[in-house]
Amino acid sequence: MWNRILVPHDFSPCAERALGLATQLAQLRRAEIALLHVSNLPENMSEETFVEPASAGVAMSVGAFTTRGALARLEEIAVPLRTLGLSVATKAVTGDVADEILEAARAMKSEVLVVGTHGRTGLSHLLLGSVAERLVRRASVPVITVRSESPEAQLTAEERAAEDELDG
Repeated sequence: MWNRILVPHDFSPCAERALGLATQLAQLRRAEIALLHVSNLPENMSEETFVEPASAGVAMSVGAFTTRGALARLEEIAVPLRTLGLSVATKAVTGDVADEILEAARAMKSEVLVVGTHGRTGLSHLLLGSVAERLVRRASVPVITVRSESPEAQLTAEERAAEDELDG
């Protein structure tokens, strides 16, 4: 069984659901959990772009700003897991979500990925892509996908309208 579990976390309900399964697996094997958040920056914006957030009071790179905030949230998520006696590492990076998850899995020597998926289909899947699908296709370790039961897995009004228009 697995001793190192990587859980990519985008702070969504489906990521929380995946974390719940990963926690159960970790408790069974006293495995380590690594929580990873990947910030995908807008097109044409690099990590080195400087911003001056009101909360920081000084200019800082957008990469540092996004990873700092994400890491703080991951640390909050890790607290109850550590209370259970689990070993939990946290990491936040910026870049292409699937590529960064695969790189972290390799670097951390993860033995399994537990990934939440929004379960989108049709046009929304085509337009938005699927990080989970890319991970399943490219990972060198097993990938457990956990589908969301939350309303966010449903199509948005815009996605439904676009699919209706394509269907005629």
